[in-house]
Amino acid sequence: MARRRDRPSPRHRLLESATRLFTTEGIRVIGIDRILREADVAKASLYSLFGSKDALVAAYVRNLDAQWRESWENRTANLAEPVLKILAFFDQCMEEEPGKNFRGSHFQNAASEFPRPETEAEHDIIAAVQEHRQWCRDTLTRLLSERNGYPSASQAEQLLILLDGGLAGVKLSKSLQPLQVARDLAKDLLSAPPADYSI
Repeated sequence: MARRRDRPSPRHRLLESATRLFTTEGIRVIGIDRILREADVAKASLYSLFGSKDALVAAYVRNLDAQWRESWENRTANLAEPVLKILAFFDQCMEEEPGKNFRGSHFQNAASEFPRPETEAEHDIIAAVQEHRQWCRDTLTRLLSERNGYPSASQAEQLLILLDGGLAGVKLSKSLQPLQVARDLAKDLLSAPPADYSI
């Protein structure tokens, strides 16, 4: 009885199994029955907790986002310099990649599996991906604005494109080199002194 009481909840088991399967094999190729079997959860529980597989996918993306933000916050907690916090985006991706078997960004992968969302649930999946991307953009903009002393949304977009390209390159080359190159380019961009707009 104690073992059953200590067992993770059906929701936790569904998310854990979905995350393991979606991140290693993809989303559309994984059927509901396999998720249920690996999670040891009844189909009725999945529908009562999430409503559909697509809703589970959206929850999976948001859970990844929450974990990514927490990891970055922990990584940068003792860093004072905005530049180091910015480069931590690249460092975190590089440390995660070998464990992903060079699958690149799980957020990019989820978006690519729903190129033309039709249902409300599919739109919610894309919205979850965009929430992560917006957090990255907002965080980079805040750090760059702090460093530069002026609004820096344009430079944040440049760094985000470098990160996107590095992650896409990792997936194609099965190597960390594209991310390392992207980090080096970002470091070069950040090594230039902030422009003085007070003149």
